[in-house]
Amino acid sequence: MDTRWRSVCRAVREPGEKRDGLLLQVKGAAAAAAAWWVSAWLLPLTVTAFATFTALLALQSTVYRSLWDSAQYLAAMALGTAGAAAFGSTVGVHAWSVGVLTFIGLIGARLQLLGRQGAQVPVVALFAFAGGGGEIDYIGDLVAAAAIGVCCGLAAHFAVAPSPHPDTAQDVTQDLAARAQRLLRALARTAEGRTDEGDSPGDWAGRCDELAARAVRVRAAVDKEQENTRLNPRRPWSSAEESLQRCHEAISMIERLATHIRSIARALAHAQRAPAADKVPAIYAELLHGAAAALECLDPPRGPEDADRLRDCVEDARRRYQDATAVVRKGRLDAPGEWPVYGTALTEAIRILDEINCPRR
Repeated sequence: MDTRWRSVCRAVREPGEKRDGLLLQVKGAAAAAAAWWVSAWLLPLTVTAFATFTALLALQSTVYRSLWDSAQYLAAMALGTAGAAAFGSTVGVHAWSVGVLTFIGLIGARLQLLGRQGAQVPVVALFAFAGGGGEIDYIGDLVAAAAIGVCCGLAAHFAVAPSPHPDTAQDVTQDLAARAQRLLRALARTAEGRTDEGDSPGDWAGRCDELAARAVRVRAAVDKEQENTRLNPRRPWSSAEESLQRCHEAISMIERLATHIRSIARALAHAQRAPAADKVPAIYAELLHGAAAALECLDPPRGPEDADRLRDCVEDARRRYQDATAVVRKGRLDAPGEWPVYGTALTEAIRILDEINCPRR
């Protein structure tokens, strides 16, 4: 219990996702209570529960998502109530008419425009038709209750809109870039013939998969922050929006780096299993260290503090690439003991340098 209380206190004190989640719960309770009070004052008690449910549905994690989901829900409700009204005013409530209406509602639920709210079409249709006997007056009260709920939910969201957190998005993206840099350093140590704890070649596939999976999670977090800036009354300055866009560009670059790193890891694992004469040239380890240093200078997503230093790091790494290429070319490439992975390892290393020097959007 003490742990939960400390977590709540921390969420109140510190801005971030935990505070936004706690605030969303408070707004949900307030919106539900307001929707029930207004609907009970204006409408029959038989539909007040629908207003509270709709108020909670209208409160999503961001203002943009709340508006979009509310619009989709109201559209789904319009289709469902229209079907219920049509059947109620013509054939009446029977077992077969309930089945036919449900079938039609399930077809309507598949409309892509309604998104995840499409499932509400048959639900609302059955609620209005079977629960309210298909009577027009009941359906009108039901629609009014839903409108009250949506208004209360959106009012609570706009009154205390969730704060965008571009700095948090930058931090998690920077951490992702640091993980990619550590992988490059570990690869360099492997190429040098020394392995620290966790540098076993057998672990490389898992570590590359972990980096790729983390990139997916980080992109989802940045997407949420970008969505949080849309239609938000507490919308940040354009510089914050630009920083979120840089986060996306940095994540894309790191995902491409992860692909190149995986290829190098496979090549080095193959080289370590090869005969003694088939070892990786020492200059190649220096090339990987140089690539890691260049990535550190780039410092995505914030960008390099010293552009000249970044350029020097990339040029130094390119010289090491030329040296490694020269070492490989001096050997007899068709000999059985020749380094069999020179092409893959060198090609992927220069691609990493190209990504760092000229990151694509």
